[in-house]
Amino acid sequence: MINDQTNEKQMERRNQKTQRTTIERNTPGESNDLGTRRVSAVKSARQIDTTEHNLEDIKNWITGGKGKFARTIEQIRSIQDKDKQSELKLLLPAVMFSGTFRKRSSKDLIEHSGLICMDFDKIAAPQDCIDQLRFDPHVALAFISPRGNGVKAIFSINQKADHGEAFEVVKDYCQAIYEIEADESGKDVSRLCFLSVDARAHYAPDAVPLEVAPRIKVEAPRSKPTTTDRVGDKYQQSPDIWNRSADLLRAAGWTTGRTVGDRTFCTRPGKKRGVSGTLWNDGGFYCFTDQAAPLDPSQGYSAFALFANLIHAGNYKEAAKDLAAEFPSNEPGISGRDFYGKDDPFQGEGIEPDAPIDTRKKQVINGLPPMTVVSDMPVDLSKRIMMRYPVLIDGLLHRGTKMILGGGSKSYKTWTLLNLAISVATGSKWFGQQCEQSGRDVIFLNFEVPHEFFLSRVKAVCDAMHVKYPSNMKVWSLRGKCNDLRVILAALEDQIADDSLALICIDPIYKALGDRDENSAGDMGMLMNEVEALVERTGAAAAFGAHYSKGNQAEKDPLDRVSGSGVFARDPDTIMGLTAHEEDDCFTVHTALRNFPGLSPFVVKWDFPLFTIEEGLNPNNLRRNNQKISGGTIIKLLEREPAGMKSQAIVEALMAEDCDASEKTIRNKLSILKRSGRITAGAMGHYFAK
Repeated sequence: MINDQTNEKQMERRNQKTQRTTIERNTPGESNDLGTRRVSAVKSARQIDTTEHNLEDIKNWITGGKGKFARTIEQIRSIQDKDKQSELKLLLPAVMFSGTFRKRSSKDLIEHSGLICMDFDKIAAPQDCIDQLRFDPHVALAFISPRGNGVKAIFSINQKADHGEAFEVVKDYCQAIYEIEADESGKDVSRLCFLSVDARAHYAPDAVPLEVAPRIKVEAPRSKPTTTDRVGDKYQQSPDIWNRSADLLRAAGWTTGRTVGDRTFCTRPGKKRGVSGTLWNDGGFYCFTDQAAPLDPSQGYSAFALFANLIHAGNYKEAAKDLAAEFPSNEPGISGRDFYGKDDPFQGEGIEPDAPIDTRKKQVINGLPPMTVVSDMPVDLSKRIMMRYPVLIDGLLHRGTKMILGGGSKSYKTWTLLNLAISVATGSKWFGQQCEQSGRDVIFLNFEVPHEFFLSRVKAVCDAMHVKYPSNMKVWSLRGKCNDLRVILAALEDQIADDSLALICIDPIYKALGDRDENSAGDMGMLMNEVEALVERTGAAAAFGAHYSKGNQAEKDPLDRVSGSGVFARDPDTIMGLTAHEEDDCFTVHTALRNFPGLSPFVVKWDFPLFTIEEGLNPNNLRRNNQKISGGTIIKLLEREPAGMKSQAIVEALMAEDCDASEKTIRNKLSILKRSGRITAGAMGHYFAK
C-alpha cells in the first residue's frame, strides 16, 4: 500500500514536470527571466543521455558548491599535473547552455535557449575579468572555470539567431570590448561546458540579447590593382583613406573601438558598446546592424561607397562631382555598380540616373517583354526560332547563343577553336558536323599567341583543311595590348553592323577578364551578360576557350571540369570539353546542349594541326592518375612486327623500353585489346595489329 502511494506520487511529480517542460518549450522567448530558460546537461563527459534544467538551477549548483562534483573541483585545483586535471574533468557534470537536446549531439537539438557560452582560457586574473563582465548588459552568467585559470561567460542572444553567426558576433564583441579571445569550440551548438564552483559567480537573468544580424559573412574586401582614372578609384588610393572613412563614421555618430589586425571594431550611433560594424584598413566598411541608416545591415561598402552613402544618400554621381576638385578625373560619370558591389536594377540606357525611383522603375518595367499565354502558342514557332536563331553548326550551335570549349593544358583548345572559326567562315565540317555557309564575318579574339605565330597557325589549319584563306574571317591579336573584354566588346559594337557577324571566338576567356575574379559568380555572371548582349544585338554566336581545373578530370563530372566559377559551366548554351583519353594524343569529347538533343561522347585524335575522329576507341576510357600503359603503345609495337609477337615477347619488349607497368597489367591490356577487336590473335599465339 505504501509502495503504491509512493509510486502514485512519483508518477504525479513526473507528469507535472513533463507538463511544465512542455509549456516552457511551447512559449519560447515570452519570459524575460533567463533563469527559466531550459538547457540540457549530462552526468559526465562520457555520457550522451541528457537531462533538462533551468539556468537558475545551474547557477545555484555553481555558487552553492554542493555535491560530489564540488569535491572533484577541489582536487583539480589542488594539483598541478595537467594530465591528471584533464582526467578528473571528465568526471564532472557538463551543461549544453545553448539549448535542450535529445542526446548529446548538435543533430539532436530540440530548441535553442538563446544563450551561448564563451570560453576564455589562461586568464591572468579571472576574478577581475568577471568583475568587468558584471556591468555588461548581455552577460547572463559568468564564473571561473574548473581549473581556476579561465572564465566561462554565458551571453544572451536572440533565440532565432543562427548559432554560428552569433558566435562570430559575440567573439568579435569580446575581442573589441574586453580584449579577450574566445575559444573556437563555442561554434558547436552542443559544446559541453563543465560545471565549476564559484561562490562569486555573476548572475543576471535580466540580460538583454546581443544584436546578431542574420546570416552575416564578414570578408575582407579583395584588393585589386587600380589603373583607371575614375574619381572613386583615386579617392580609395588616398594614403589617409582609413582616416577619411573613420571621420565619416564618427561624423555620423559611430564610435571607433579596438583595432585587431586589419580591422577596427565600431559601435553604431545611440549605443555605448558592442560591435555594430567593421572598418577595414583600406577604408572599406561592413555594417552588421539594421539601426544605422542610411547604411544597410549585412552589407559591405568600399571607401567610396561609404562616402557616397553617408554624404550623398547613395548618389554616386554627385559623390564623384564632390570629390572631382581634389581627385581630378577624365571619367565622365560613375555608377553604383562600380563601387557598391552590385547593380542598381533601375538604371540603364535612356534612363536619367537622377530621376525619381518611381520614374526609373516605370521606364525599366515598360521595357520588359510581355508575357505569353501558353494556349496562344504561335503556329509558326519553329519558323520564328530558325529566323531569329539560325543553325550555325548542325546539332551543336545556333547563332545568337554562346558556346564554351574546355580542356586541360596542352589539349589543343586554341587550334580547335581556330578550326571552328575557319569551318564556320568557309561552311566546312567541324568534328563531323556541318557548319552553315552564310558568308557572314567571323572574328577571332586572340589574347595568348603572338600575332605572327597565330597567323602561321591560320595558314597551317587552312592548308590541312584544303580551303582558301577566308576573306570573311578577321583575327584581332590583343596579347599585351588589352585584357579587358568590356573594352573589346565596346570597340566591336562600333565596328560591327547588325546581322553581319556569324561567330566571334574569344581565346582564352580567362585572359580577357580585366580586374574580375574568375572564381566570383557575380563577376562571371556580369561577363556572360555582356557577351550575351553582344550576341543578341549582332545575332552572332560567341565561342570561347576555358581551361580545366587542376586534378584528375576523369573523376569529375564533365560540367565540373572547367576552372573558376560554376557560371562558366552553366551559362553557355553549348558546352564542349576535351578530356585526355587513355590513348596517347587522344581526347574524349563531351557535350552538354541546351537547344539540341544530346550528342554521345566520342574520341578524337590529334594529327597536327587538326583533330580526327577515332571511331574505334571507347570514349569512357579516360586517362587516370598513375596510368602505366595504353593500348596504343602495344599497337605501335605490333605495327613494327608484321609477323606478330607472342605475349611473352610483347612483355619483354615493353620492359626493355622502360615501360612502367607490371607483366600482369600488360597481359590484361592485351586481353582488352583483343576483345575490342583492335588486335587479333593467330593460331600459334601470336598477336597482330589490325
